[in-house]
Amino acid sequence: MTEPAALVEARGLSLRFPVRRGLWGRAKAFVHAVDGVSFSIARGETLGLVGETGSGKSTVGRILVRLQEPDAGRVLFEGEDLLALKGRALREKRREFQIVFQDPMGSLNPRMRVGDIVAEPLLIHRLGDRRERRARAESLLARVGLDGSSLDKFPHEFSGGQRQRVGIARALALDPKFIVLDEPVSALDVSVQAQVVNLLQDLQEERGLTYLFIAHGLQVVAHMSTRVAVMYLGRILEIGLAEDLFRRPLHPYTRALLAAVPEPAPNQAAPPPLLGELGSAVDLPPGCRFAPRCPLVKERCLQEDPVLRELGTGHQAACHLVES
Repeated sequence: MTEPAALVEARGLSLRFPVRRGLWGRAKAFVHAVDGVSFSIARGETLGLVGETGSGKSTVGRILVRLQEPDAGRVLFEGEDLLALKGRALREKRREFQIVFQDPMGSLNPRMRVGDIVAEPLLIHRLGDRRERRARAESLLARVGLDGSSLDKFPHEFSGGQRQRVGIARALALDPKFIVLDEPVSALDVSVQAQVVNLLQDLQEERGLTYLFIAHGLQVVAHMSTRVAVMYLGRILEIGLAEDLFRRPLHPYTRALLAAVPEPAPNQAAPPPLLGELGSAVDLPPGCRFAPRCPLVKERCLQEDPVLRELGTGHQAACHLVES
């Protein structure tokens, strides 16, 4: 069987943030937010990206839609290098990829009416007249479950789940092919999370959308994702089909994350507990960056940084303990 063509590819993405002394001081150190990240996302699939806070997940998502510029690496969209685009060419390409943020209230202008928020992308790209843009906004709001009266309301008049629906409607305004979902349900009540996840899945099926789904909750990721990538301190430690990764996790970090789920998989022995907290992205340890917390650490782990290796069909892990 021929594998589906990649819509989005990340190749060797790296980004460091300087840590400065004073407002105009020179950089005294660097935060390694993203360090050599590579993956691809096929048309119509959902790649789940998981990891603890500070692992670099959201930074990767922002790089993919050109909200942040990497220090190194490439982002290919339908084979075209996004990082090489400038000016009008980049503006036109932006119609094909969008982002939905974690905090719906923080991502919506509190002084704009919801109809204008949803129609704003159309205005920026000079699509349609005022009446057509309003009709398009009303149609999109209806599709995400909000009635016509929502057009003239302000964001503060909605619940958190409704505001996230507004954010989704805005992301759909330009008929994109690819959407980064940056923890879109983590700030919502559990019952509302299920509604929003179901909406996202329905929209994907209707419109052939491709998602990067960034999240903390592994249960939500398992429900949403075709494949899953696990990040730690700027690196991908494991990536594979969601079913394989959750049934047979290879990396100790992935096993620890799964063990922390309230309802672990049946008949699966609990792995050793995860030690300590996420390490510093400034002072990275030698060897494997997960080694200081790994309950299975060996001498080699402290000296040699493992690379991501193929350990099964489409299943990769960066761990000396599981290399074949």
